[in-house]
Amino acid sequence: MKKNKGKIAVAMSGGVDSSVVAKILKDEGHDLVGLFLKMWSDPKCSTKKENRCCDYEALEDARAVAKSLEIPFYVINAEQEFKKMVVDYFLDEYKNLRTPNPCIVCNKKIKFDLLLRKALEIDCDKLATGHYAKVTCNNKGCQLFKGEDDEKDQSYMLYSLNQDQLGKILFPIGGMKKRDVRALAIKWDLPVKEKPESQEICFFGDKDYRAFLKRYLPEKYFKSGDIVDTSGKNLGEHEGLINYTIGQRKGIDQKIFSGGDKNPLYVVGYDPKKNQLIVGHDEDVYKQEMIVGDLHWIDPKSNSSKLKAKSLTVKIRYQHPAVECQVKNISNKELRVKFKKLQRAITPGQSAVFYLGDEVVGGGVIKS
Repeated sequence: MKKNKGKIAVAMSGGVDSSVVAKILKDEGHDLVGLFLKMWSDPKCSTKKENRCCDYEALEDARAVAKSLEIPFYVINAEQEFKKMVVDYFLDEYKNLRTPNPCIVCNKKIKFDLLLRKALEIDCDKLATGHYAKVTCNNKGCQLFKGEDDEKDQSYMLYSLNQDQLGKILFPIGGMKKRDVRALAIKWDLPVKEKPESQEICFFGDKDYRAFLKRYLPEKYFKSGDIVDTSGKNLGEHEGLINYTIGQRKGIDQKIFSGGDKNPLYVVGYDPKKNQLIVGHDEDVYKQEMIVGDLHWIDPKSNSSKLKAKSLTVKIRYQHPAVECQVKNISNKELRVKFKKLQRAITPGQSAVFYLGDEVVGGGVIKS
């Protein structure tokens, strides 16, 4: 088969998705090189479990796939960069009572910055990954769209990519369903065909992030204090504000009710100065609007008109459905977003990503 001009780097994690991507591109006749990112993992974890995205098993799986496809394979050590840009950010956000999204930061600063630059340094023209999203480019620029598989769509995690990055990346399985990707891995008898997926945060082995926080943050961040209701009435004691997120019910002693109130309580806010956890009923967790900052637009030239569209929607977290909204500029750095319907558990630190149909307009970080 005649090979296409140009060389493509494939980000190989040792998983099914990136392995199928490599096979697809290989069969199309592209000149390929496999790149594996070695990132930081928690040395203090008692389970001794490495970063699941890049542990020894993942490395050997990726190497085995590259060998089976007869493509060159290299390991890129990004431990220091990952620790500084992703892990430290994760810790800082929790210290400030915000709920971080490390996958978005990893995509922005590691996979589509550091790794892309490494790919270009070895004379690759494009970087291909196993993300479930779509990119189209023409002489007017590039657009980012949702992946075909609604359950696997990762466009939310990619809203911070810019025009230059989008012009240099490929998502070969963005138009496929996960079940079909798995079927191809089995059909082609890839070494990772039966490998399960990992859903947790990759850089620590604990099932609960709180154990990770306790290993890396000073004791002062776990100081107990009062639980109060929305009127300021003292209801009990919390175990450190850092252990609670907006909308959470678990971990709040439901026996602290008074006056015969049997409705469950949820976290609705914090008072850091008084070290108080504020709780309320389910209806108190719903809000009509939010403030979004740290804004980024896929195409800055067209974002103004797109944000005025009546069909504009927004996702306030990865697994949340896109909902109708209206936006108003507060400044060049912040937007006020009003929902058509009340939304539950709007969480500072999470990203708000705007869509026009399946197209990603851009997004930012929820401030309040």
